[in-house]
Amino acid sequence: MLPFRVRKEAKVWFKDLYRDKSFRIDFDAFYFCFIAGVSAGRKRSIAGEETSEMVDYFPSPYGGGSKILVGLFLSSELKKLGLEVTEREAVHKAIAKLVRHDAGNHLTAEGVGEFNQYAHGGFDVLLEWFDDRPRSLETFERQFKRKLDAQLATVG
Repeated sequence: MLPFRVRKEAKVWFKDLYRDKSFRIDFDAFYFCFIAGVSAGRKRSIAGEETSEMVDYFPSPYGGGSKILVGLFLSSELKKLGLEVTEREAVHKAIAKLVRHDAGNHLTAEGVGEFNQYAHGGFDVLLEWFDDRPRSLETFERQFKRKLDAQLATVG
């Protein structure tokens, strides 16, 4: 399986949050980037040398919500493709390219690549949402929720 990848500049941007016991792994930064990207429908392709390789699975505490994250991903992908769930054959084909039921992270290699692109694009969204990098997790989470709620209200 291909690993998830986080932008190196995102790790630097989040560096102060790594002091918090609740924000310890690179997947924490990846998660916030992914949620911002998938909510805005923003993807970006980033060269491998500009990213850091992480794990090829959803680490704890994200493992329990991995199917929700994959569901958000699929919903965004189907929307980008202009597919309605009633278009069963086309939806099945699109999902088959991205999802593998027997994979530890539920994704194909192509799916991991596309998933990563939402995280990469999401970092750009975070840079638009915030004037400066976060200094405390508590403050960041409150501001992130407000920005996410506003984003979701515009998407409909």
